[in-house]
Amino acid sequence: MRIWFHIAIILLPFAVMAQSTELLIARNKGEKVLADSQVIRTMGFARTLTENPGVPGPTLVFEEGDSAVIDLWNVSQGAPHTIHLHGLDVNQENDGVPHLSFSVHHMDHGYYRFKVPHPGTYLYHCHVVSTLHVQGGMYGVLIVYPKGSRNLTWENGYRYERDYSILTSEIDPIWHSDSVMILSHDSAHQRVKIPKYRPTHFLINGYSDHQIDQELGLYEIKKDSNTFFRFSNVGFTGNTVYFPKNMDIQIVSSDGRPLPVALHQDSINIYPGERYGVIVKSNELSQDSIVIHYFDLNNLKLLNKQRVMVQTRAVSALETIDNIAILVYPNPNNGLIRIQSTYSGKADLLLYTIQGIEVDSETIHVNGAFEWKLQEGIPPGTYILEFRTSKGLIRKTVQKY
Repeated sequence: MRIWFHIAIILLPFAVMAQSTELLIARNKGEKVLADSQVIRTMGFARTLTENPGVPGPTLVFEEGDSAVIDLWNVSQGAPHTIHLHGLDVNQENDGVPHLSFSVHHMDHGYYRFKVPHPGTYLYHCHVVSTLHVQGGMYGVLIVYPKGSRNLTWENGYRYERDYSILTSEIDPIWHSDSVMILSHDSAHQRVKIPKYRPTHFLINGYSDHQIDQELGLYEIKKDSNTFFRFSNVGFTGNTVYFPKNMDIQIVSSDGRPLPVALHQDSINIYPGERYGVIVKSNELSQDSIVIHYFDLNNLKLLNKQRVMVQTRAVSALETIDNIAILVYPNPNNGLIRIQSTYSGKADLLLYTIQGIEVDSETIHVNGAFEWKLQEGIPPGTYILEFRTSKGLIRKTVQKY
């Protein structure tokens, strides 16, 4: 009896310390279809060898206090890569700056290990010839939630019903030609000559123009409830974000840190590398747009405008069942959906297009958090996830990229 007691005491710290591991596969040959149907070559991060590396890469999700491991596997045929954790407080060895940390070469694995610090919104990107690699598509969003809570900005912070991540960037197709992309194989210490940057496609979560409505759909805001928007700029232009006039806007955090006092204003400037957390609330049923201006940092000239549709709707009885709730993340996702629920028992998961066509389903036994891997071949777009139980059902809007 004493032996088992001592073993339990020894193992207890390891049992309570959560570990989260993420695999990112660096690829140098991907494809992206732009809004004008032009197909360009990209670089990027994928989850599997058969997956086209998306622009942006997968959203990484951690909880405050987790022991995190990011496994970077480089299959990029000679080009070294790193993962720089932009804005996250980690030690120099795990910060991903090549000459201060380490580079990961072809067919090697590199492991970034760190204890996840304070909650917030951060970026990750390759820091090898970073100008080219970021333009190539090697970037993504990293979200840290407070420990044990997915609907708080931080401990004792703002409570919200749902959160959305909006990441801005741009594309200059000339930079994606083979003659330019091959320059990215040079080491971080060499100088490379690159063309003048003239972006023609301005992205929100990897999409522009008509693609935004088709692929991202509506961002839903519950009437009289807080919605948390995470804005990040990983491009080379500045952004001005304009919010609808009928919404109450509170800018509550900057670069992963709470602001001492929330700012009430209807627009915000976001420069490259910056992130802002914004609480949005509306007491009117409406449909409007968040409009984003992209401007040249040298002369402040307006280059482009993009928008995302937001809709305020009444709270539906389908959202909660006898105080049962579910959290679906990341959103958007790449086909692997993580779900956390207060419900325990048998549940049916169904995925519908916005036209009501069922595209996937699964029956599971729920007990806390679990993952749902969608069937292969489901195209990017906006879908309705239905969570059915013996007590009723909950519907959530999800986006697949």
